Amino acid sequence: MGVLIDGLVCAVLVFVAVEDARRFRIRNGAVALLVALFGLAALVSGTVEDAAWHGVFGAAVLVLMFGAFSARLVGAGDAKLMTAACLWTGPENALTFALILFGLTVLYGIGAALRLLPARRDGAGTKIPFGPSIAVAWIATIALV
Repeated sequence: MGVLIDGLVCAVLVFVAVEDARRFRIRNGAVALLVALFGLAALVSGTVEDAAWHGVFGAAVLVLMFGAFSARLVGAGDAKLMTAACLWTGPENALTFALILFGLTVLYGIGAALRLLPARRDGAGTKIPFGPSIAVAWIATIALV
């Protein structure tokens, strides 16, 4: 059952990555589905106590992401998706996720600067969608752990 849930999570993440790259939008329903799948995975695996710690970690990330959103560093969808990702990865896999995310974000930025990947350009500079990097880093973390 865990493999099925991981497969569903990956499918939703591919949708999120494509949608954000095309429209700079992350749907609330997709993030809600990812959170619900976390709950289902915790129930199926019997790791409800671990899930509680993941929830605490996710809540801490939500506070940090709210600050980043308030400073206009990320969009609201990015903040919600990052929170869901940290809920899933938990503190025990946060470093792996963060390192992969950093590398992918740098690569995406380079691709956007070379006009190989979607980005928005305005007087303030180039803005890249963060969802694709979060989604691929999340999938890579699932595959590695």
